[in-house]
Amino acid sequence: MRDYEIVYIFRSSLTSEEIETKLERYHAIITADGSGEVTASVHWGKRQLAYPIRKQPNGYYVVAQFTSAPDTLSELERVLKLEDDVLRYLIVIAEQPLPLSDPAPTAPGTDVADTNKAGTEDAEAEEASETEEAGAEEASETGESEAEADAPVDGADADTGRDGADADADAGESDESADAKEG
Repeated sequence: MRDYEIVYIFRSSLTSEEIETKLERYHAIITADGSGEVTASVHWGKRQLAYPIRKQPNGYYVVAQFTSAPDTLSELERVLKLEDDVLRYLIVIAEQPLPLSDPAPTAPGTDVADTNKAGTEDAEAEEASETEEAGAEEASETGESEAEADAPVDGADADTGRDGADADADAGESDESADAKEG
């Protein structure tokens, strides 16, 4: 016995009673040998399809979990392939319990604003760590140590230790010649 999950996509023109009778018929195949059992069934309702299937733009989704022997699946698939009202189906091995009503549930007790705030904080922390990594990579490429890469520049010339004004004066004329021109 294995746990399985099946997703049915029915034609959206079917009524809920018609869908229920079809589900009962399919689930009867699962439980026919006495060992299979349908453990959960959730109606997701009408949804727009990503692309038309059999010229249908919408479909009615139903998800069910069941326990069954693997040989029962071949009979269930045979019946589903012959059914015109089933647009698509997919049977997979179930890995976790089926959510009850919402296909994308949020954690209990969390607010959407709290979730967005936490996501923003995570993004800021990730961005900060990426910036630090980029600075370290840049320093290693230029041959600087981490201390040299982190040292503030503030207009000071790293080689002479003098500020930018003195460096400009050295580039042009000496201080004495500048005083002579002024006077």
